[in-house]
Amino acid sequence: MPGYHGPVGFVTRFPKIVATIWKSLDRRNAYVLRIPATIPSLYAFMLWLKRIPFAVEVAADPYDGYSSEALGKNKLSFLFRALFVWMTKWQCRHAVASAYVTREALQKRYPPRDRASSFSFTSIDLKDEAFATAPRAAGSFPEGTLHLVMIGNMQKNLKGHDTMIDAIAMLKRRGITVTADFVGFGENLANFKAKADAEGVGELINFCGKLPNGKPVRDVLDRGDLFILPSRQEGLPRAMLEAMARALPAIATRVGGTPELVQEDCLFEPGDADRLADMIGNLVDRRDELAAISERNLTVAREYHADAIKKKRDAFYAFLKSKSGLKSKTGR
Repeated sequence: MPGYHGPVGFVTRFPKIVATIWKSLDRRNAYVLRIPATIPSLYAFMLWLKRIPFAVEVAADPYDGYSSEALGKNKLSFLFRALFVWMTKWQCRHAVASAYVTREALQKRYPPRDRASSFSFTSIDLKDEAFATAPRAAGSFPEGTLHLVMIGNMQKNLKGHDTMIDAIAMLKRRGITVTADFVGFGENLANFKAKADAEGVGELINFCGKLPNGKPVRDVLDRGDLFILPSRQEGLPRAMLEAMARALPAIATRVGGTPELVQEDCLFEPGDADRLADMIGNLVDRRDELAAISERNLTVAREYHADAIKKKRDAFYAFLKSKSGLKSKTGR
């Protein structure tokens, strides 16, 4: 696929991109398009023109992901949002099967062509080693402070690092000092470090950078007392599920499928640093409440064990094959 960078690069390479996709289409294949995204959307339209069946996996909500705040106040955000919302709805209507990472949140905004062709599962694979053996006891939480953990890509501003930094600064001004580990990497890393220093909380935040999946991430989660997900866009947050599997209490924004994971009093609106600071501050020294959230989160995370997800994923692929007329030598 010809590479490009940004809208201008996409327009410049558009003829080559379209030609490459068109030549790659083969009626002997089944196509699963992970959306919302530009290249899968082009595939969808050309597959539809050739009358080749395709399925979609809806992994996020473009209504949130292309908001002005998420795109750094881009003046064309309203256009990108309208375009990708329309394309996502169109693809779900025309796909022979639609898989959603949420149980119902994304399905409401981007309905499938019919109930029979709709599936729900996440791409995360939580195996036995991903889970804590027991919830956290009240006595395991410290007095007078909390160690926060946030995991998120820093390529754009979708994950809400600015909101998190502002909340930590507010807490410090209120006389509540918390510390934090930020796991993630991207072009905005230097900007977030500079913001933390400017707000006077640089020494309270450990920017861990990019860590390998598995034990290195679990070790950071196990050191934490409270997981924060201040995202402006999510499908069903993998990082949140990984934290919940470690029996970590969590606070998150009310976006995408996140409300399907955590209780209402653990949710806040994207960009609301004041509310986030209040919620963190209210949990300091409330050890019994933190322990109760820990127990609930571990119970919910177990519903997403890899074995349970595999059954749902296999059912989706089997349905797609039945609609595409494909036969598998392996039976899958």
